[in-house]
Amino acid sequence: MTVWRSFGASVIGPGHVVAGKPNQDSWLAFHHVFCDGIVVADGLGSKPLSDFGSKAACLAVAKTVDAYGKRESIERTELLDEIMNKWRSLIAPLTPRDCATTCLFALGTGDGEIHMGMLGDGFIAAIKDDGEVVSLSDEKTEGFSNITDALSTNVTNEDWRWLSIPEEDCKTIILCTDGVADDLEDADGFVKGFAETHCGLSSVTAARRTCRMLESWPTPKHSDDKTIACLFQEEITDE
Repeated sequence: MTVWRSFGASVIGPGHVVAGKPNQDSWLAFHHVFCDGIVVADGLGSKPLSDFGSKAACLAVAKTVDAYGKRESIERTELLDEIMNKWRSLIAPLTPRDCATTCLFALGTGDGEIHMGMLGDGFIAAIKDDGEVVSLSDEKTEGFSNITDALSTNVTNEDWRWLSIPEEDCKTIILCTDGVADDLEDADGFVKGFAETHCGLSSVTAARRTCRMLESWPTPKHSDDKTIACLFQEEITDE
């Protein structure tokens, strides 16, 4: 039989250390009888309470899924609306404008599909059993931009990117905030190498190695916070 496992890590960028700011990234994993999932969020640096907003975004996804329970099917609009409503409830009485954050998640809800949602920048990649990588990204086609969609006052479910693939075809899902994603020249090669290196380890060891990798990130945008979360299938042998 197969089970879903997870691990992840988040490190504060040196730029935020120097500025005395907190890590504005957050991540969370959850495993229930009826659902497995991971979520990452990146608070917008220009917003004063975005670190709180990113933590609330992760909790909003987890609490929404927990309230759903086991479902035979997932209705995209209903799920996204509930996540956004839950986020607004969790940050109250703070204003959404001050807590704006991206949100990326991957869920296996027992309906035979892995559902992936992405609001704002970052990167989601799913490695299929045949080695193919399917992904969601922010697709910045007009050069560098510091403008991104985020959980805020005016966002709607039309602002989300969405991807669903059969659970039986999916081996590994990796979520990255833009502190990682923006530096990837070969994104498919990175996720395949990352999965090969880490998914055979215990979750604690994999998380520690991921943290060390992010702390020693060699590329120019190292000043940004960096977060990676991974959800993967593991074969369990009945004895």
